[in-house]
Amino acid sequence: MIRVGQVTGAFGLAGAVKVTPLTDFEDRFAPGSQLLLAGATRRVEWSRRRPAGFVVKLSELDNRTVAEMYRGQYLEVQEGDIRPLPAGRWYHHQLVGLAVATEGGEDLGVLSAVLERPANDVWVAHRDGVEYLIPATHNAVVDVDLEAGRVIVADWLLRAD
Repeated sequence: MIRVGQVTGAFGLAGAVKVTPLTDFEDRFAPGSQLLLAGATRRVEWSRRRPAGFVVKLSELDNRTVAEMYRGQYLEVQEGDIRPLPAGRWYHHQLVGLAVATEGGEDLGVLSAVLERPANDVWVAHRDGVEYLIPATHNAVVDVDLEAGRVIVADWLLRAD
């Protein structure tokens, strides 16, 4: 399953939910779209943009009490329904598990998580009990090669100065 949004709470009395999008494809929340919520398929009845994401009315969520039960849950699609991303963009599940090394060849272990932060994502690599936090920026990430299963990062990330 691929997460495309997270329910952050109920909206109004009719069962709509506030959603923080986790996708580049906002049409995932368009009326008629099918999304999975807690393992059940729900149809988007209507949606509208708001400053912090979307308000989405899903089928079978008919009142505020039911909608509030899904706070913190993720809206998902099947992995087969993912769409290609532009060059230089990757789905989180594609990155986790890749080997990480510096340009100079120093092994930083395996990428174990992607943290979403306001300025940029932070990739987490682990090796021998040491955690490396890698800003997912153009000057820090030199290369991502999904076929080779590796990420190359800039040497300056290990400098303490």
